[in-house]
Amino acid sequence: MSKTTKNLTYTVTEEEYRTELAQGLTEDEVMKPGTYKVRRSPWAGKLKNTNKVKVSMYLDEVVVEYFRARAEKEHAAPYQTQINNELRRIMENDAQGNKSLENDILNNEEFLRALKEKLETV
Repeated sequence: MSKTTKNLTYTVTEEEYRTELAQGLTEDEVMKPGTYKVRRSPWAGKLKNTNKVKVSMYLDEVVVEYFRARAEKEHAAPYQTQINNELRRIMENDAQGNKSLENDILNNEEFLRALKEKLETV
């Protein structure tokens, strides 16, 4: 790949093409042999110095629809940011261990009443 000021040239050889097909990729998944002119994404420079990592994953359609609908609300964060924030919240709660769960249970009067009733019948 050769760099120019704004554009990049990417060349796919016949050998690279055949190698990728031999690895099990389909013709739709690989670039055909040839030279391609591409340009860098304006986001690439912005993301370069962040702690973000690009991943590809499958989510349930209803989950994505839910977050996209939330993102359509006025002043809402983009749906991917919302998903990231929810995952971060889970991670941070998990880092606190079960203390949060214990506190939730011990402070839930409805649960404690039901537990007391159950213990009295045992």
